Amino acid sequence: MSRVQREFVLWVGIAVAALLLFAGILRFQYRNTQNRFAIAVTPQPARGDAVFRAKGCAKCHGENAAGGQLGPALRERAASLPQLVTAMWNHAPRMYEAMNQAKLPYPTLSYDETGQLVAYLYLTGYSDEPGDARRGQELFRTKQCARCHTSDGNPGGAPGVQQLAAADSPITWTQALWNHGSAMESGMRREGIAWPRFQANELRDLYAYVRQASGRSGSETPVPAADPDRGWQVFQAKYCINCHSLRKPPGVAEVTSPPQRPQGPVLGTDGKLPPTFSQFGAAMLNHFPDMHRAMRSVGQTPPRFESQEILDLAVFLYGLHYLEPSGSPQVGASIFAWRGCADCHGARAEGTARGPALRGRGQPYTAVRLATNLWGHGTKMYERSRKAGRTWPVLQESDVGDLLSFLNTPIESRR
Repeated sequence: MSRVQREFVLWVGIAVAALLLFAGILRFQYRNTQNRFAIAVTPQPARGDAVFRAKGCAKCHGENAAGGQLGPALRERAASLPQLVTAMWNHAPRMYEAMNQAKLPYPTLSYDETGQLVAYLYLTGYSDEPGDARRGQELFRTKQCARCHTSDGNPGGAPGVQQLAAADSPITWTQALWNHGSAMESGMRREGIAWPRFQANELRDLYAYVRQASGRSGSETPVPAADPDRGWQVFQAKYCINCHSLRKPPGVAEVTSPPQRPQGPVLGTDGKLPPTFSQFGAAMLNHFPDMHRAMRSVGQTPPRFESQEILDLAVFLYGLHYLEPSGSPQVGASIFAWRGCADCHGARAEGTARGPALRGRGQPYTAVRLATNLWGHGTKMYERSRKAGRTWPVLQESDVGDLLSFLNTPIESRR
């Protein structure tokens, strides 16, 4: 082979090696990008509901995770992300045994599927239970709704009970009432009726009553199939952003934008939202007269919501409270040992012959990733624990943030 041919072969070899290296880098970046996007999941109730059904969860845990004959309810009021992660792990042994007895396949979960499933279960915590129609009937009288809203309608006036019951959930009913607010406020002023203020669950019970009175069935939609991305657009387009901040800077009680606008409560992570979607709607209606006056003072009228915009707005705001836990890596290292994880994965989570390394892998740990890995690892660990006569390690909610902090720290070099 001549010198020119040898040089040509050498350059071809270098080019092939460079292409392989580039392909490897792209694959690594793609995998990491996939994990980052799957970890930072935007709660999409419709997608989470689809995962819940596709993976067979509804067969045991009932429609909308409300509980069934084979499995407990998974809906927890205002559940935190750590609470959901630990519930999945702690529930695993009973679930494995029940699925084996029923000869059901064990479902696999990707990062994205776990994220959407956990987000779905998180949002179910804010859904409403069916209202009390009898209590709602009494409220319909004492709140003086019956003076304007009659069973047969009021020609040229307020809508009848049949029209009031057309909404399919308390929160969509809120939207109808809100859009009617200006006319209702004027009519109540003429009649000398004070604007009603709703306490906990009263709006839900009123909704149950009008549904019953109109002959319609059902007074609950557990998780609204809403879009938080649209909710953020609504928050901006409907002027909510003018008075309600999503966060407040240190040392400032609350912030408004622009500063000349009336000040409203913080709705993001620095604030506090009502415990259910119907109570969120009630807070909006209670706020209507004050907001109407404030907007009128700057030459604006209250916004009108179309389609399911209040649903989208509510899910956007509640999604802001879907937070990653934080903790101490030192405490996390101790918990890793206390819960028995170190027995297989090593004291520093560096890996052993019995279990893979969990630290130093170049991938960030979050609650969703931890839940996904625990879920995928659970069946093998359960069988090993059972054969070895060891009890299943139970995680506390407070463990999650500390474990994540520990797993996200680099492995210390030995000296």
